[in-house]
Amino acid sequence: MTHDGDAFDKEQLDAGRIEVLLAKYRRVIVGRCLARLKGHPDADDVAQDVFLRLIAEFHRGKRYPGVPYRVVVHQVIGWTLDDYFASRPTSTPLPDELGEAAPDDELARVTLESAFAQLPDGDRAVLMLRYIDGLEPAQIAERLGKDPNAVYQALHRGHKVLREIWAYD
Repeated sequence: MTHDGDAFDKEQLDAGRIEVLLAKYRRVIVGRCLARLKGHPDADDVAQDVFLRLIAEFHRGKRYPGVPYRVVVHQVIGWTLDDYFASRPTSTPLPDELGEAAPDDELARVTLESAFAQLPDGDRAVLMLRYIDGLEPAQIAERLGKDPNAVYQALHRGHKVLREIWAYD
């Protein structure tokens, strides 16, 4: 499926008019950064990093044959946001019930179970089977009598909630 603007984007890219493309996607880039950083002042800096990364890739001659430029823009936004969050130390405290003497695997299990307790029952069951019991999504679907797609949806919802729980301040 092609998007109405894909042909325009390709023409601009082929003609070397990166500034036109960046102007077109400015609202998308800034808006997504503001939304993900919840209005934090760093959102402007992250958006600037997205622009710089797109410009650098263009000048290095990096092209994505067969991939619409809008997809490239969203992918670069995601990578840049991932880099931003990876570079920030977490200020999320560990749960009180964790003892200093707990072995690493026990510490991880208790930390996960504590976080999973905040999830709805169905999503919690799926994430527990995935990360505590180590089952693959197909095995989880079979064990719970669910459609595999429902398992993937539960994993996605659970991951979203966990990202919010463990969000960086």
